[in-house]
Amino acid sequence: MEAKKKVEIKDEEEVKMEEDGSESGEDEEEPVKKSRIKRACAIATEVLKEAKKIRKSNSEIQENCVLQLGNCKISASYGHRLSKTEACCSSCFSTTFRGRDYEPDFLIWKQKAIDGQTYVRNEQFAKRYINSCFLPYYKKCQSCGKYSEFQSSETFKPHDFVNFQCENSCDTTVESEDVRRVRRDSGWCFNEFGQPPLLQNNISYDLLVDHYVTRTTGMDATCQEGAELIDDGGVAFRDTKKIMNMFYVPFTDVIANIVHPEFMETDEKFAFPKFADDPISIYYLQVRNTIIAMWLKHPFVEVNQKMVESQIIVRGHARIFFIEHLIQPILEFLTIKGIKVAIIGAGISGISTARHLQHLGVNAVLFEAKDRHGGRMNDDRTLGVPVGKGAQIIVGNINNPITLLCEQIGIRYRNSTFFCPLIDETGRCFTLEHKELDDQVDLHYNNVLDAIRNKYQSDRNFPDVTLEEMFSKMSSGLLSAADLDHLYTPEFEKLLDFHLGNLEFSCGTAVENLSAKEYDHNEKFGNFAGEHAVILDGAQTIIEYLARGLDIRLNSPIKQIDWKSEEKRVKLVFETGETETFDKVVVTTSLAVLKKNPQLFNPPLPDEKRKAIDDLGAGLIEKMAVKFDRRFWSTVDADDGIKAQYFGKVPDSKSDRSLFNIYYDFSGKDATGNEVFVLMSYVTAEHANLVNELSDEEVAEKFVETLRKMFPKAIINPIGQMVSHWGADPYIGMSYTYVPFGSSGDAVYNKLKETIDDRIYFAGEHTIAAEPQTMAGAYLSGLREASKIVMSWKRDIQESP
Repeated sequence: MEAKKKVEIKDEEEVKMEEDGSESGEDEEEPVKKSRIKRACAIATEVLKEAKKIRKSNSEIQENCVLQLGNCKISASYGHRLSKTEACCSSCFSTTFRGRDYEPDFLIWKQKAIDGQTYVRNEQFAKRYINSCFLPYYKKCQSCGKYSEFQSSETFKPHDFVNFQCENSCDTTVESEDVRRVRRDSGWCFNEFGQPPLLQNNISYDLLVDHYVTRTTGMDATCQEGAELIDDGGVAFRDTKKIMNMFYVPFTDVIANIVHPEFMETDEKFAFPKFADDPISIYYLQVRNTIIAMWLKHPFVEVNQKMVESQIIVRGHARIFFIEHLIQPILEFLTIKGIKVAIIGAGISGISTARHLQHLGVNAVLFEAKDRHGGRMNDDRTLGVPVGKGAQIIVGNINNPITLLCEQIGIRYRNSTFFCPLIDETGRCFTLEHKELDDQVDLHYNNVLDAIRNKYQSDRNFPDVTLEEMFSKMSSGLLSAADLDHLYTPEFEKLLDFHLGNLEFSCGTAVENLSAKEYDHNEKFGNFAGEHAVILDGAQTIIEYLARGLDIRLNSPIKQIDWKSEEKRVKLVFETGETETFDKVVVTTSLAVLKKNPQLFNPPLPDEKRKAIDDLGAGLIEKMAVKFDRRFWSTVDADDGIKAQYFGKVPDSKSDRSLFNIYYDFSGKDATGNEVFVLMSYVTAEHANLVNELSDEEVAEKFVETLRKMFPKAIINPIGQMVSHWGADPYIGMSYTYVPFGSSGDAVYNKLKETIDDRIYFAGEHTIAAEPQTMAGAYLSGLREASKIVMSWKRDIQESP
């Protein structure tokens, strides 16, 4: 190969000096310029010729043409590379889209494939066309793992791959050297040749086609008529799109547990750095989106390697690369594997941790201090229907894992309506009799909260005060600014106290304890969308299902967690005096238990962790339910016949607002099919200790006494009751967390989830800033910690000598 000629080009200053020094005058200036331009063009032409020679020399191809159409030159020398291991001769390349017998089909294909592109030359589409229609398919034998080549003009479907066996015998099947090269080369896709292969008949197509350009998500728009979900040779029928939407939809709100199908998430880039940049990231996204779509379509079986392989349908060596180098690590990442751990606490966060680890091959043991598992997900069934002593409400049912669990297990849940009649203790129903006032107060209440949020968002340095103080100032300020002070009547104030009482229930404490700046800190995150829902069959049913097959040791209270060992091990000391040592420990006890037992850790927790425990509030609500002989509250049902699922009590005074704020209708049929009529309510804030000051019967009597005031004409006969006692439980001691005045919101939650010395992990609703106070948050925190343990284990393996 000839050496590249050295070309010297004079800069502008040299040219200017020559022009200034010319003795020919201005008359000769134009011919001189033309001469220089001509000389520069000649030099540029020579440079381009040399570059072309070099490119042609470098692009010389040794393989034979993979197409071998009419007039094929057999050798692909100086032809076109389609990938690292595939090439075609220039004659076949042109024939695919210019040949007399091929051009009509190409033009039809192009119309389908153009996919939003306004102007594209045929040559630019040629490689995509070859990938889509001409290259052979490769099937992997399920017995020997060898690949066989199949040339077909028809597009294959998943069932063509899922149970393939070598046609003759595995012993006689011989793979080509190119196939073996792809098997060996984990960097096969890292090249400048060809076009990324686009998936055909892919299960994710119908989930994305309405919102994205198909080629940007790695799908072939021309071959998407035969998508099917294969499960060991069968078709999975059930679809859960109504409750799950894991792919971001453009121009909509970001919600929890969602991914963008065109971009890798931060943790994905961290786990797969080689695929982090375009255009290579498309290979990762194709597999990831396929796996997620498979699970969305049928989240009732485990997605395995074989199932995913059947969904990766592309022609050529690309399919071999996907199967040999991408599917397994991505599938493992999405369902990440781990090691043995001990888990303290068998509530939903502990159980979700253990179950996730179990799926990934981890030997996990749960130690529960109480004589039952489930923690705050505990139901009472003595009244004939399940009534949650603790958690029973799904907060937002779209993309919520608790909703999905209900679907998977077959648990009934009821979406809540917005109809909530408000009744005072004289029997007056504001919602039906004074709707305008009810609507005015509701609007004012929400406007005040919006004003508080906007104030702190616009001025992060604005000093924190209690929510009670800020609410009072903003409320009077908004009314005065709108010249509506006359609206603040005693009835207006009582209705406002109802809403504040409901807020106190949501936080588990009085508003004078809440931070005005941070009480709703989780609103900055994408929350679960949709309506709230009540689990009709009881939240404990979810626990019973998730706990199946787990190693749960009840009546096993922990006295001390000893993590001073230099061997990176953790020793658990039980109340019985027995000890047991583990590699890693996940602590899922409630925040109240952590607050009351600093001696649980030896050595003590770091100061920052201890401060975070002290800085977060442990909210408390107590529930009570009463069974009646009739549904006497039917008088507040809607005019259109819709039954009131709940109704609110308008308090007589501020001090009364946290006492029986809302009554929930849990009526249903008992095990014998008979109708039972049950109402549930709660106390919180200054009334939370009522359940300990009075007997259960006395609490029920107070419950019924309030109802008799609200329904003075009704015949009310109670025939049974249930009362919770969370505050008196030494192993729980609370309901859910809140951000008190002076605390820093999500920063505290984030500190609480931090791992100590890579061996003590923390889960629970008090460790998840985006979804505190909820079953979903506790559940997800367990999955998070299981993943952290696995990632830590993988790092340990990689760093070991």
